[in-house]
Amino acid sequence: MKTMSLVSVILLSVNIVLAQPTDRAAGTNSQTSCADTSALNQIVERWKASYNDGDAAKVAALYTENAYYLTQHFVTGIVHGRAAIQAYVQNGVSAHYHVDSIEVVTMECVGDFSYAVTRYESTNAGQKAFGVNLVVLQRLEGHWMIVAHEAAVPDPATAIQHLSAPDSK
Repeated sequence: MKTMSLVSVILLSVNIVLAQPTDRAAGTNSQTSCADTSALNQIVERWKASYNDGDAAKVAALYTENAYYLTQHFVTGIVHGRAAIQAYVQNGVSAHYHVDSIEVVTMECVGDFSYAVTRYESTNAGQKAFGVNLVVLQRLEGHWMIVAHEAAVPDPATAIQHLSAPDSK
């Protein structure tokens, strides 16, 4: 039941944020005028620096105790809880993976919730890789914490190469 409650809160938060009016040019990066944009960007930088320093505990400290990390690189696809997230991250740092860059594509906030969509590039065992993330954060006791994180690694060989607009009639 706790899982369903958390998922409901996350979905509701994202829907509220998405419903907010925005003034974006198509295809451009966007950030809201969220007063905490700087603090949220610092989380991205701390995540990258801690990961690259090989400090899985510092990465995990950015997540709430009951956070979810969804990834295709774990057998069940779901890593639940800070301790499990730390163990999962430890696998990557132990393999000497390196996050080369993280680009915030968009960041939205409303009240005590925020989400960020990011792209990242990494070097894993000498191989270049890229992926995308959806990170949901909540402000708790004045501090932003990650409550849910979904990582996806597109496969260019099998991915749809182009999207076309539906015919308008």
